[in-house]
Amino acid sequence: MDTAARPASQSVNHPTRRNPLSGWILLSMLPLSLLATLTHSLPGYVAGIPVWFTALVLLKRQKRNQIIQSGVLLIAGALGLLIAFLIDGNTRYLLKAVEANHMIIAMLIGVSFLRLVTLSELSDEEKLPSGRNVLLGTLFGGHLIGAVINISAVMILGDRLSAHRPLTPLQGLTVLRSFSTCAAWSPFFAAMGVVLLSAPGSNLVTLMLYGLPFAFLAMLISAVQIARHPEAATTRGYPMHLKALWAPVVLAMLVMIAHKLWPEISVLTLVTLIALLFSLVWLPLRYKGDSGKKLKGHIHEGLPRMSSEVLLFLSAAVLASGVGALLLTLDIQLAPAHFGSLEACITVAALVGLAFIGMHPVTSAVLAGSILIPSVEDPNLLGIALLLGWSLGVGLSPFSGVQISLQSRYGISARTLLRFNRYYSLVAFAIAFATIWIYGLLNPAGVG
Repeated sequence: MDTAARPASQSVNHPTRRNPLSGWILLSMLPLSLLATLTHSLPGYVAGIPVWFTALVLLKRQKRNQIIQSGVLLIAGALGLLIAFLIDGNTRYLLKAVEANHMIIAMLIGVSFLRLVTLSELSDEEKLPSGRNVLLGTLFGGHLIGAVINISAVMILGDRLSAHRPLTPLQGLTVLRSFSTCAAWSPFFAAMGVVLLSAPGSNLVTLMLYGLPFAFLAMLISAVQIARHPEAATTRGYPMHLKALWAPVVLAMLVMIAHKLWPEISVLTLVTLIALLFSLVWLPLRYKGDSGKKLKGHIHEGLPRMSSEVLLFLSAAVLASGVGALLLTLDIQLAPAHFGSLEACITVAALVGLAFIGMHPVTSAVLAGSILIPSVEDPNLLGIALLLGWSLGVGLSPFSGVQISLQSRYGISARTLLRFNRYYSLVAFAIAFATIWIYGLLNPAGVG
């Protein structure tokens, strides 16, 4: 899921009934969250209250396995909070649970409006070309689009490529790799939001500077694998044009410039504001008199489709609060004595292992941060490890959201994707470990 990794089938196969009330309730937390983070005139838990209301309203839209997964997280977190409260009466972590990760959800709401910008530049009528160069254009162009609009890019590319014939395994691999590598660097991904909170003190620019080379090298390896496939010359790809790719590039640059100009403002808040303002300025220019209708339609239908993300991030907030409260109250030390490059590499491997048993990267990243932060001297090192583990887990695990979507929605078998990944995974792990060790060599003071 990123949102990061939500299966496409979860949003497409939900009932299509309109639910405007939940959309407006969810939207109401956006100004509350911005007030809480920009002015500190409002406690964070006030911004979290609409999230809880939305989760209750949209609970009936969730699939059974989603309810079970979130229920387990909620119960485990609530037990931790209860035990901690009974021991020392501390309610500080309870208020953190009520906050419900409002900053990340606010970011996802702001970013969701960018779909109205990017989708309008992608044509459903244009004839699909074929060939190696077209597939590589789909790989890199889809990566830029996915870096901004997240899992929606998978659905857009997949639906278009499978409009007249089933999605081929090679097309599925192209879509998978273009999306999964985004998590290593994109400021618009939930991954970055979770990591910035789980590794407090980490720097967006530093994380991007190390995540981008990893993503680029992983994409190059994927490009070689795709180009050498015997069916590459006859396989159709998505026609990419400059008008479809300019927005992601401009947005990423705006975030980095804004972060440089206003470092005191949270990156999550900057991303939220830039995404929202960019959409509000661009839509009237693109749709003129219909822009209000587009915005209203997104609030009524688009925001309620975020129900799975809302419930997941809310559950993760409760779990993180419960674990934090329990560790503090019982004085339990699970963190290693030192967190250096070796420990960061082990963390990456552990995150991928958790992804292979079905744990969502939101949960595993939050847990890893809660456990490891006491021994972390350099939060950037932890942040890089969490991002790389997230990206690898999404791309390699058959239980990640994007892989489940490719399996259930487009009929690509998990075994086929595992076979495609068997050599790539070794190279990708090597690149990830090399990235961490290079960071450690260049920043020896921070990693001990």
